[in-house]
Amino acid sequence: MKMKKQLYIKTYGCQMNVYDSNRMADILSPLGFEATEDLSTADLAIYNTCHIREKASEKLYSDLGRVKPHKIKRVAKGEDMLIAVAGCTAQAEGAEVMRRAPYVDMVFGPQSYQDLPEMVARAMRAKEKR
Repeated sequence: MKMKKQLYIKTYGCQMNVYDSNRMADILSPLGFEATEDLSTADLAIYNTCHIREKASEKLYSDLGRVKPHKIKRVAKGEDMLIAVAGCTAQAEGAEVMRRAPYVDMVFGPQSYQDLPEMVARAMRAKEKR
């Protein structure tokens, strides 16, 4: 029996992002991911961002700062945690996200959601090589 992986998604902003977050969860379900509200147990944390909302970037960086200790604890226990930033802010500020939060594993815009299984697999392979 395949072990379930925990998927935490935080959605910022518009109804479209809520739809997109549900879509990402559906796309990842066949890979064994199931939704969790508990960030500390997440194998994959996705922050689905909205660039239009006021202070969207500040909220994102604040949340990324809060997820970093969870990732450090999981790695110390021999587990792993992938962190992804998705949505409009990721598309508009991808390089800045990686500069300010280098522990983020993936940054992708809305056009890439269908490629999510391959992106996750690629990120997991990259982690295994380290």
